[in-house]
Amino acid sequence: MAIPFVSVLVLLSAQAQVEGLPKFVFKPAVTAGQREIVLGPQIQYDVTMEVRREKEVDTQFTPNKILGPALFTYSLGYVRWTCSDGKLFEKPCRILKMEGVTKGSNQTKTKTIEYATRNDTTYWITPEGKLLRQSVHLRGPDDNKDAECVFWADHIEVSVIDKRGRRSFTVYPNVDLSLVDLQFKPMLEGEKVILGQKEYLVFEPFSQAFLKYKATAYGQFHGTWLATKFDGTHVDIEGPTGTATVFVSKEGDLVKVDLPHSDSLVLNNLPHSRDPMYLKTVGKGGR
Repeated sequence: MAIPFVSVLVLLSAQAQVEGLPKFVFKPAVTAGQREIVLGPQIQYDVTMEVRREKEVDTQFTPNKILGPALFTYSLGYVRWTCSDGKLFEKPCRILKMEGVTKGSNQTKTKTIEYATRNDTTYWITPEGKLLRQSVHLRGPDDNKDAECVFWADHIEVSVIDKRGRRSFTVYPNVDLSLVDLQFKPMLEGEKVILGQKEYLVFEPFSQAFLKYKATAYGQFHGTWLATKFDGTHVDIEGPTGTATVFVSKEGDLVKVDLPHSDSLVLNNLPHSRDPMYLKTVGKGGR
């Protein structure tokens, strides 16, 4: 899914009204959904993770001292998501709501221009993993886009609002739409790998393109985060913008996601399954 680590097209601001102005590139917002790619649309309480970037600084020599190499981390924004029971077309489904905000900056000769992009995406999925509906709302410095999609067996009904206005149309793709549903087919059951690899498609409604992804379960991980030990499985998700490595604990929690270009998603708080105060007040395994 994406989620999944779901990617969107890079937004360009041409600023054609004035000659000679630089063309800025606005990076799309990072979104959640990686857990649902690995585990399927399981119930998930409200979770927030930080979008973080790491930058290595080389040794610096000054007249008075030598500053050794250092690793700096920067907060670029956040992702937040839930997966809950609901209904669509009077039938039960799982509703996966995701939001993400990513900050960035563009440089000119005289100043730094900071910006933020936002992505709000919702999926309606049957408990078996079939995608029924998709809603996408993108917000950026130079453009806003909205799309609603309804998925049928052999076609997709699409409604889009962007710079060109509002329009509705039907897409009859030359691809197997079951490959879109494959995004939500579970790969893990606890620490057991039940699907070692899958190749799936994500529909991009603004260009009507089907983006290709491949997810591969590579093995176990053992690590410590927030002074707590985690064990689980890591899965690589290859997509149009690079590879993300997803770390899912044996309890079914998304612990970390290593994104392309030295970015990552990290927990700021312990998940409920490992939070002593939550387990004490709600009960072990309660969500």
